[in-house]
Amino acid sequence: MVAVMSVADLYFTLLYVTNSGMNEMNPFARAVMEFQSPAVLSAWKLGTVVLSLGILVIIRKKRSAEVGAWIECFVLGWLMVHWVGFVEVSEQTAGQLVQMVDRTDSSWILIEADAGIGNLRID
Repeated sequence: MVAVMSVADLYFTLLYVTNSGMNEMNPFARAVMEFQSPAVLSAWKLGTVVLSLGILVIIRKKRSAEVGAWIECFVLGWLMVHWVGFVEVSEQTAGQLVQMVDRTDSSWILIEADAGIGNLRID
């Protein structure tokens, strides 16, 4: 479930950050996004997921691994709920949001369309 939800998070992140932009509150993710490269963002995200799941597999016989797996599931579950709300609000306010956003806010990230993401589009 952690891998599935992480891939969904990556998909939605790439979808929004390459189309309308978005606020990224995670300072580590924001720093990676400042490279303006979907490939770098994808590698970083997938790398962190593989690392965290790898650690859990290595220590799988310990109680802390189970606790860690549940924590990851809950955090990513919360993130999925957040994405559902974000998608619903953005569908209703997409044009207004882009015009109103303070692009000088350091948490606002937009990866330019020519950064090589392909045909990801918000419909």
